[in-house]
Amino acid sequence: MQWHPVFAQLLRPLLEGYYEVETNVPVGDAPRQADLVLVRRTSSKPPPFQGLWKDLTAWNVLEYKGPTVSARLGDLDGLVEVGLGIHRRLNEEGAKQKQKPLGPAEVSWWYLAEGLGRRFLRDAPESLGPLEPWGRGVWRCVVLRRPVYLVSRKELPVGQDSLPLHVLAGEDPETERAMLPVLAGLPGLLEEYGKWLVSLHPALVEELLAMAKTKDKGPQFHLDALIRLVGVKRYVEEVGVKRFIEELGPGRIIEELKGLRGKLTSEEKRILKELLS
Repeated sequence: MQWHPVFAQLLRPLLEGYYEVETNVPVGDAPRQADLVLVRRTSSKPPPFQGLWKDLTAWNVLEYKGPTVSARLGDLDGLVEVGLGIHRRLNEEGAKQKQKPLGPAEVSWWYLAEGLGRRFLRDAPESLGPLEPWGRGVWRCVVLRRPVYLVSRKELPVGQDSLPLHVLAGEDPETERAMLPVLAGLPGLLEEYGKWLVSLHPALVEELLAMAKTKDKGPQFHLDALIRLVGVKRYVEEVGVKRFIEELGPGRIIEELKGLRGKLTSEEKRILKELLS
């Protein structure tokens, strides 16, 4: 499976308004497209990011290795090669439009993997130069005056910026517990991330449903996206039919059922008549 298009899909709603996210970026005559995501700054407003994406530059080349792919030192040579090719192409296209060339500091390169082991971090400086710890799960260096960031998902704190990486990583109870309040505070993402939450984090979805059942407790969020995510039937079953009746009141239920009479089969009408008599 190619993970980078899915990663880009989950990244877009977080960065929209400030950055544009592209995939399948050609480089030269023989494009190397796999694993690459290109993030371009589109707004002059200061981005609000406080976590992983606070260091995004005007243009960013991200090489994303999915949760089933191991980090390899050989990837770093390719990242530098491709990064230089993309920078060169951007300046060539800009020259045609008489734009100011992008300086080295305006382009950054990112290598994001499920985990960066001790051997990888020990040997990476042989290719990139000295690494500097840049927060939990992130290391930074400078190659040919371009900033380079190495990111280990396993060590990265759970937060709004890192959600795409953690969502795609699959089930991990500790990480899912940390994701719960973040997702609850970002209801707009439930629908965007729904397919992958149901597929990769069924236990987390159950926790979100449990939170929705608990009135006036815990983080509050709109239920519309969650109901669309799991389906109305499952949501009613989780909450409980009895509680629905108690909350709405028998009168409201009866009125709603009467309104459905014209859409019911003969057998359903007979049952409804018995219930309402």
